[in-house]
Amino acid sequence: MSVVALGDPYFVTALRVAGVEGRIVLTAKEAENIVDVLVRERKCKVVILSEKLAILIEHKRNELAKLGNYYPVFAVVPGLDGTIEEGRTRRLYQLISQAVGAKLKLGED
Repeated sequence: MSVVALGDPYFVTALRVAGVEGRIVLTAKEAENIVDVLVRERKCKVVILSEKLAILIEHKRNELAKLGNYYPVFAVVPGLDGTIEEGRTRRLYQLISQAVGAKLKLGED
């Protein structure tokens, strides 16, 4: 179980077709509980999240990053509805800043 997808039934089914193990989650709490199990088991290297779900559990991902957990890596991909456009550029700056450990100043004064 190196890669696990978490999301709604359609998102998970689409990734299962590609051979990725998936777990259907309907709430942020369910997703957080599964992430806790995956971290505790230390068998999962990558968790694929839909963008919508990633936003809902952002605090959990930040909590794990502060603890210095390098695994699992969270891969955020657009859901089947496409990307969430509102604030997309700002969110990308934040995600990249978090990934490199430094605040970006691209396009900022």
